[in-house]
This record gives sequence, C-alpha cells and structure tokens, in this order.
Amino acid sequence: MATELEGNEKLQRFIRLLADLNHETVEMIRSGNMELLYAMNDTIEEMYSIQHDGTEDAYTAIDEDAQIIYKNFNAMVTMIRSNEKEEMDAATNEAVKKFLHNIFDANVRIVIAYGLA
Repeated sequence: MATELEGNEKLQRFIRLLADLNHETVEMIRSGNMELLYAMNDTIEEMYSIQHDGTEDAYTAIDEDAQIIYKNFNAMVTMIRSNEKEEMDAATNEAVKKFLHNIFDANVRIVIAYGLA
C-alpha cells in the first residue's frame, strides 16, 4: 500500500478503530457480553464512514475485508433481534460466535495488510 501513515489523521484514526474492534470482538467472544454490541456498533459505523469515503489505496485495498466486517456485524444484530427469547438459543449463540469470528478474521487480515502485525 502506497499511503503514508505519518500526518494522515484519518488513517491513524482508522487504525485505532481496528484495534478497538479487535478488543471488542475478543471480549465479546470471551465473555458473551451483549452490551458490547453498542460499542462495536459505534466503532464499525465510524470505520465505515472513514473507509467508505476514502479513495486512497489504504481504504480501497481492504474493501473486501471491510465489507466482511460490516455485513457480519449487521447479520449478527439481525440474528440477535430475531431471537424470540431473552436468552439466546443454541442456534443463535452459534451464529453469533461465527459472525464474531468472521469479523475478527477480517480485522486481522486488514492489520496484516497494513503491515502492523
């Protein structure tokens, strides 16, 4: 990727959001705390705003993995909302875990593409 990180505040913010999303995803997988969805939503919305409007290589080169993050998050929220009980049933729980793992994997691929890992 040919984009310069130094002085590029938007890209630096995007990278911080990637780190936030990584922590939120891992914590949600570990704890099952659904309250983290609110923080994840805020993180992903800001990531989308930066990445979607970005025309630099740093944003266009990661579009496929970014779309995986956005779509899996939306699918996870839809799955949770469709659960008719207060407690998630086994199928919903497994689906949520799969969506979280997909988000985590895509996040890691972006971090690797940026040369940060």
